[in-house]
Amino acid sequence: MGRYLARQRKLRGVSLDELAGATQIPRRSLERLEGGAFDRQVDGFSRGFVRTVADALGLDAEDAVLRLLGEPNGPEDEPVFLSDGLKRWMIAAALAIGSVALILGGWSLWARTGGNTANPVSEEVFIRRDVVRELAASQSESFVRKESLDSQREGHRD
Repeated sequence: MGRYLARQRKLRGVSLDELAGATQIPRRSLERLEGGAFDRQVDGFSRGFVRTVADALGLDAEDAVLRLLGEPNGPEDEPVFLSDGLKRWMIAAALAIGSVALILGGWSLWARTGGNTANPVSEEVFIRRDVVRELAASQSESFVRKESLDSQREGHRD
């Protein structure tokens, strides 16, 4: 757009200073416009500049603004999005993969516990000797035997 306006200005024999005076747009802004600084900005500010300059040069302002806007995007320029059918298939595939992973995880846990999910502890039983208890029990038995012998002896004396 900037080159187009610069070319049209030169064809009409108008200097940048004359154009700045006619449009009340600073010369630096006109230089930037012709340099292409506003070509990618399609906002109200740049459209206003283009419209004002086109009017001052005797061009069709609407045509100049349309040139700034560029051609509408064709089908090849449109972003590619997934169709609804493909989205559904992808969701279904994700759910199926998740279900399979859950089933395999459950089966793996079941296999590690030997099918006994209520008590996943191994079936080996360890019995430890408690030496202190054994000693206390033996002392207790010997004490009971001694009392029993003592009572038997007393019974024989009577």
